[in-house]
Amino acid sequence: MQYLHCSCSLRLPLCNHLPVPDLLRNIQTRGVLIHYKINHTTVPLECLAGIVGTPRYNLVPINKLLKTDLDHIEKISNMRAVTVVILISFLLETLAQNCVINVSESSVKRLYNPIQSDVPCQTLWNNLVNHFGHTQHNLTVGQERELTRASEPSVSNCQRMLETAKLEMQGDHNYYTNTMQKKIQLNEWNAKKYQEEQATLQQRTVLLGKDFKSFYRNLIFLNIGAGSSKLAIKYYHRYLEGHPPGPLLNDLVDSVYRDPAYENERFEHLLDFVRKLAGSSLKLSLYKLIHPAMMKHPMQRDSYRAMLLALDVGRIAFANEKNIDGRRLYLNIFQPALAYLKRAVETANYDEIVTFATKYPNHFEEIENRLSTLETDVWNRANFSQFVTYPNRLPLGKQRLEAFRMPLLQINKRNKHDFTKRLVIVAKELEQCEMFIKSGKNEPRDQDKLITVKGLFAKLDPSKDYEHYLKEAKKQ
Repeated sequence: MQYLHCSCSLRLPLCNHLPVPDLLRNIQTRGVLIHYKINHTTVPLECLAGIVGTPRYNLVPINKLLKTDLDHIEKISNMRAVTVVILISFLLETLAQNCVINVSESSVKRLYNPIQSDVPCQTLWNNLVNHFGHTQHNLTVGQERELTRASEPSVSNCQRMLETAKLEMQGDHNYYTNTMQKKIQLNEWNAKKYQEEQATLQQRTVLLGKDFKSFYRNLIFLNIGAGSSKLAIKYYHRYLEGHPPGPLLNDLVDSVYRDPAYENERFEHLLDFVRKLAGSSLKLSLYKLIHPAMMKHPMQRDSYRAMLLALDVGRIAFANEKNIDGRRLYLNIFQPALAYLKRAVETANYDEIVTFATKYPNHFEEIENRLSTLETDVWNRANFSQFVTYPNRLPLGKQRLEAFRMPLLQINKRNKHDFTKRLVIVAKELEQCEMFIKSGKNEPRDQDKLITVKGLFAKLDPSKDYEHYLKEAKKQ
C-alpha cells in the first residue's frame, strides 16, 4: 500500500448540513477512487456521508486512484487534469473537532500536467481550498434556502391557518359568550328571586307589623280594663310609634261601655290612664270625649266618678290661665257633681262619700271642706246629731279631724247663743276620733291637728273647753 505525504495541510470544519465527503465523493480522476482509513480500517469515501461531526483524521494509505472531473477543477487554475491523492486520517476522539487533510507535494505534481508541474503545491492546494470553500458556501446557502422555503407556508396553508384561527377564536368567543350569558341569566334569576323574596318579606313584615299593631292595640284595652295603666301607656306608645292617636281616643272611650257590668270600673281605669298621658292638650281631648259619654250613664253622672273627672279636668284647666275651654269643661262637670255629693252628706248617704275618700284621698282632700260646709238653711234644718257622725265614717284620721273642724267653725259662726248643745254632741263624736288616732291609724301630725280641733271648743266660752263638753256628753 502506497502512502503520499504533502507539507501543506487544510483544516476544514464539518457540520451536519455540510458533510465534506459528499463534496469529495463525486470527484474522480483517472479512474482512481479515494478511500479513507478510519481507525486503521479502509472505508470507501461514500460511506462517510452520514457521519455527523468532524473527527480528527490521521494519515491514511491510498488503495486506489481517484479520477476527478475536469469540469470541477478548471475553476481552480486552468488545470487539464489533476490527480489528487489525498491521505486523510480520522481521529474519532470527539464528534465536534476539526478535519485535517494532509497531501504530499510530490503526489500532486506527479499527477499534474507537465506544463503546470512547476506550480507550487501550496498554490494548487490553496486554489482547491478556495473552490471547496465556495462550494461549501453554495451548498450551505442552497440548503438554508430549501429549508427556509420548506418552512414558509403557502397561501393555501396561510388561508387554512387563518380559517383555523378564526374558528378557534369564534369557538372561544361563543364559549365565553355562552358562559357570560349563563352567568347573566343566573344573576338575573337570582336578582329576580331576591326581589321576590324581598317583596314577600316586606309583605310579611307589613302583615307582622299590622299584627303587632293589633296586638298592641288589644293590650291597651286589656290593661286599661285591668287597671294596669302603666302597661297600657307602654303599649299605647308602641302602637302609635309617634303618630297621632286619631280614632284611637274614641275607641278608648267606647271600650269602657262594651260590658255594662264593668263600665264604672273601666271608667275609673280610663281616667287613671289619661292622668299618665303626656301633654295637656291630649288629655283635654280625651276628657272632651269622656264627658258626653259619661252623661249618658247615670251611674257615672250621679256619683263621685263625675267629681273625679271634674277634678282631673281642673288640674289641666287651671294650669294655664288661657285655657278657657278647659275651665268651661271643668265647671260643666264640677258643679253638678258637687251638688250631688253635698246632697249625699245632707241626707246622711255617706257610703259613696266614704268610697270616694277611701279610693281617691287626694281628690277627696280637694273638696272635703265643701262637703262638710252646709248652707245656712240646710244647717238650721239638718239633723245635727246624724250629721256629726259623718266624720268618723271617713277612713283616715286627718280626714276625720278636718270633717270635725268644719262643723265647729260653723257653730262658732252660726250658733253664738245656742252653741252648748251642739258642742256636747260634737265632743262625744270627737272622743271616738281621738281613740282612732291614738290607735295608730294616723300620721304623727294628726296629734297636733287634734289639739287644734279641741281648741275650737273654747272659742265662744273660754272658760269651757273640750273636756268640759265631753263630761256633759257622758252625763247624758
